[in-house]
Amino acid sequence: MTRVFVVFLIFLSAAAAFAEREVVSPSPVQAEISAALGELSSTQIGTLTVGDLEKLAGRIAVAARSTQYVQRARMASLMMPGAGQFMTGDAGGGSLFLAADIAAHVGAMVGAYFLLPANVRFDSLDYLGAPVGSIKTAWEANSFMSYLPSMGVMAGGMLVKGLLGMLSSSGAANLARKNLAEGKVTFAPTFGFMGRGFGMGMGMRF
Repeated sequence: MTRVFVVFLIFLSAAAAFAEREVVSPSPVQAEISAALGELSSTQIGTLTVGDLEKLAGRIAVAARSTQYVQRARMASLMMPGAGQFMTGDAGGGSLFLAADIAAHVGAMVGAYFLLPANVRFDSLDYLGAPVGSIKTAWEANSFMSYLPSMGVMAGGMLVKGLLGMLSSSGAANLARKNLAEGKVTFAPTFGFMGRGFGMGMGMRF
């Protein structure tokens, strides 16, 4: 059983290294795996107990869960600025990022609409009642250059959204790490034998 566990730790180390290959500093999972392997290297195999293995596995599981918590907060804010702040308990920051994201969307759409040629706006063209052919003719009557200002505003809105996502995701990840460091969010592994296999789960307090 000990040999299987050691192989499992080595496999986790390789997998974590692959998953975190763009990160210069070791991830929490890698740090715990390295520490666990270091402890095993100085311990005689015959002296290890199931309890020792459970503790080592628990440390790695908690580190993995902590890393997932940070990554979830980061990705949530990257997809929707402010979402990661809400996840990490910063409702004020989340509200500001969310409001800025909505403002960027609305501003880009309104600006792009009023920069469209006059003959394709809603006040000049009945999109619900006019034949599709008439709508197509109206749009084709304008040159590509006449649509560039509107397209530029939309592109600018997408750029602003991307920047907001980057700022929000970085802030959310930092907040998640702070919550972990201050003990506001903790993970506790639970072990148990279930049926034919060995089960492991994680508990979280926030």
